[in-house]
Amino acid sequence: MHRNTIAPFVRRWSLGVAIAAASLVSAGCSDDDGDGGNGPDQPRSFNQIQRLGNPLISEVLLAKRSHPTHGSIGPQDDVALIGAEALGFITGPGSVAGRSDDYANTLGGALLPDMLIVQTDKDPAGAGWLTWLPLAPFANGYGGRALDDDVVDLALLAVFGDPFGADPDGAAGKETLTTDNVAADSPILASFPYVGEPN
Repeated sequence: MHRNTIAPFVRRWSLGVAIAAASLVSAGCSDDDGDGGNGPDQPRSFNQIQRLGNPLISEVLLAKRSHPTHGSIGPQDDVALIGAEALGFITGPGSVAGRSDDYANTLGGALLPDMLIVQTDKDPAGAGWLTWLPLAPFANGYGGRALDDDVVDLALLAVFGDPFGADPDGAAGKETLTTDNVAADSPILASFPYVGEPN
């Protein structure tokens, strides 16, 4: 008789615990905005504070004071709002690189708007920074950025060298400025996440 009175109680208690647990899980998943879980009541907006496409634009071609502008606009505004400053770094009176207008325009055409271009109809083996360009030595590749791309050397080459074959005379004597002499030293893993451990 003792067992018969306890068993229903235990079953009721277990059922009560299960219902309470389900309620807690349900409440934890709720967005608590009163709309039945269909999203926020009010439209929300966010401020973009940074974007990085090509490794060359913000870090090399723009003054620090212009980084917030670059970070807050979209690619559609790059030519109008940062184009003159970026190309002015390459050419013009007192420029750092001292390149011709033609070369600066070629480089600007490749880097502005500041987006990483990926052409998925091309062979993925041709992945690499600026390889989407139909200009030597890029050979019309897949684009994007490969993990083993030395983007610092590539950026220096773009500013002080002549990767496009557009200004060979202007690149003369600047060959020592096209590398930072630092090789990649993080192994690339064979499986996800592919990026090696930080040093």
